[in-house]
Amino acid sequence: MNKKMFSLCYIACLALYLGIIAVIILSHGGRAKVRDDEVPQNVSAPLLYAESVGEKPHISAKSAALIDAKSGAVLFEKDSSAHLPMASTTKIMTAYVILTNMDIDEVVKVPKEATLVEGSSIYLRDGEEIKVETLLYGLMLESGNDAAVALAVACSGSVDEFAALMNRTAHEMGMCDTVFANPHGLSAENHYTTAYELAYITSKAMQIDKFREIVSTQKMLVPSLDGSSTRLFLNHNKLLKYYDGAVGVKTGFTKNAGRCLVSAAERDGDMFIAVTLNDGNDWSDHQSMLDYAFNCYDTVSVAKKGEFSVYKNGERLSNADDVYITVPKGLEPVFSYNADASEKTGVVRYCTGGAEIGISREAAGSEE
Repeated sequence: MNKKMFSLCYIACLALYLGIIAVIILSHGGRAKVRDDEVPQNVSAPLLYAESVGEKPHISAKSAALIDAKSGAVLFEKDSSAHLPMASTTKIMTAYVILTNMDIDEVVKVPKEATLVEGSSIYLRDGEEIKVETLLYGLMLESGNDAAVALAVACSGSVDEFAALMNRTAHEMGMCDTVFANPHGLSAENHYTTAYELAYITSKAMQIDKFREIVSTQKMLVPSLDGSSTRLFLNHNKLLKYYDGAVGVKTGFTKNAGRCLVSAAERDGDMFIAVTLNDGNDWSDHQSMLDYAFNCYDTVSVAKKGEFSVYKNGERLSNADDVYITVPKGLEPVFSYNADASEKTGVVRYCTGGAEIGISREAAGSEE
């Protein structure tokens, strides 16, 4: 690592350290917690050196977002905060909730209501016993709406209760412009997201190894547990075949939502996530967006999870996640920062050339 890059990482790490200290001061010596009645802090504004680098892609989507999966930096957007239906890309959150709440080896019984849902299907049978893992592959590769309902009922007892769990999970992530009415994405009142929040949800899901394994699988042959049939799951994501580094994640379509697509690609440790909503030229647009990301940006690691810590009253407080910064290729900017504290948050603001480019924020509430 050259001296300038070392300086960049050193300053960012020191700023993270100051942010932790600010949280300690605010929490009166205990680990900061957010009260149940408080709205969680939204996603920390990511660290990105430049607002514009290179020639941005020209796309036809109604709404789009391109983010760095590790830092969260928004590299390109088009009306990315517009509330829009997202069709079967809904299933990204469905899979995330299942993977964080159920054992994939659990065997569940298919409810009759799952066999009656309209749209894409893996042809589940009423009363059939099937593994959660198999349902997840059917959900994400074949976009089975029946698989979505079967998983929802197995997890929460009903579709409505599962949708409520999806909404609580989105809320805990800091999402404030996403509402789920069902686990499959068929058109429904109060079922929408934004391109940016869908990209962020996807970045969280891609941190789960099993999720990444599923969405990067191109095909799978699965015998039923009773031996009566065999299912072939084929991934509808064409980018897995012809885009270098593609690792997922989900297609979607309804008349109301139009063509929706979430893609992810990884090269040399950098991962970028692209989202388009209502886009008739999505395959080409996603290639353009991902090409733009790989051609113009690099992701720099600042600190690994738990690498920096301080002690207060015998308790160790450290960074809960890996910390990354997105920088333009070939550039080594010098960052400045300042830390401040308010009643509920400790904030570190990062600047370059006198302009604020990112915020690290920690929530602080009363102790329980």
